[in-house]
Amino acid sequence: MADYGYITDTGVIVPDTADTLANVQAEYRAAFGDDLDVSPETPQGVLIAAETLARDAVATNNAALANQINPNLAGGVFLDAIWALTGGARVSASPSIARGVTLTGIPGAIIPAGAVASVGAAGDRFALVSAVGLDASGSGSGNFQSEEIGPVAAASGALNTIVTPVLGWETVTNPTAAEEGRAEESDLDARRRRRLTLALQGVALGEAITSGLNDLPGVQSALFRENPTGAPVVIEGETLVAHSVYACVDGGSDGEIASMLLRKKSMGAAWNGDTSVDVQDPVTGQTYTVQFQRPEEVQIYIRVTVKAGAPYANVPATIRAAILAYAAGEQTDEDGFVVGGDVSAFEIASAVNRVAAPIYVTNLELSLDGSTWSTGTIPITIAQVARVLAGNINVTVT
Repeated sequence: MADYGYITDTGVIVPDTADTLANVQAEYRAAFGDDLDVSPETPQGVLIAAETLARDAVATNNAALANQINPNLAGGVFLDAIWALTGGARVSASPSIARGVTLTGIPGAIIPAGAVASVGAAGDRFALVSAVGLDASGSGSGNFQSEEIGPVAAASGALNTIVTPVLGWETVTNPTAAEEGRAEESDLDARRRRRLTLALQGVALGEAITSGLNDLPGVQSALFRENPTGAPVVIEGETLVAHSVYACVDGGSDGEIASMLLRKKSMGAAWNGDTSVDVQDPVTGQTYTVQFQRPEEVQIYIRVTVKAGAPYANVPATIRAAILAYAAGEQTDEDGFVVGGDVSAFEIASAVNRVAAPIYVTNLELSLDGSTWSTGTIPITIAQVARVLAGNINVTVT
């Protein structure tokens, strides 16, 4: 039908191509007669096929564009625009930095900004950030930045080859390894972090506090509890002092976490936790001792038995990669191992099947010591976070 409605009140419709083809054929027969030959090899058959493909393309394009309005499906600049409405932003890419690189040569020589050195003769290239003048002993130091954006490695002493010829510059070496940069946050990671930071612009409420913590660089997960009463209360195994807040944070900088907590929590509320940081309020100048909890790491052992078929050549490696990705929160709509999050054998088995459907998990067991196994759930307290190493995942293929 020429007036086919691809967009309805319930969403975008992507019709089956066979239905679209039948509609176009019917339109041609209505125009040229019921006895019209619509076989693909005829001229009219070719035109019908082209019209069918065009309508399919419109419907598919409409669906793809409509998905960009959904923050759980959007990507690229569309996701960035939606996220900006709540004050959030994607983590941008950054270069690697080699600090305090030693340069030697003729005394008084000037090595200009932008001069390039590399890791070996053909390795990654780093450019000098600011010009360096060699002193009377023919030595100087400066910071180099990788030309490629992202995590570019340069081990101690590896940045040793001069690429840009500069009169008087003879040697270069980095005493310490480069601080690796980061790649731009992926759509998958950005969507997950957006869900965790929806209350970023708020204060005092638990959601606002956890949103602020989850927005900090390096924070993997965070958990919040509070005691609004006038007496100490035991909450999920942790004793919280009167009128206090409790935050357990995995990853991130102590200073940034403490500053965020001071900015977000209610005035006058006390603290809990094993980590203390002195923070000066930038407005009043008053110094506060902020407390929060760092989680105890609980090592998990996993034993999994599977039946596998094509196309996986190395089934154990595939299984381990799927489990590690799940634990790190790298699967869509999965938070993975987070602070206070119980570890479920069923969920881990589902994570394997989600990534590698031809691999059938017949049994998956968990253990805390590698000797006592269970197919159930391992409880994780609000002061703990589960961890798993590739070496602790045993895979049996039957």
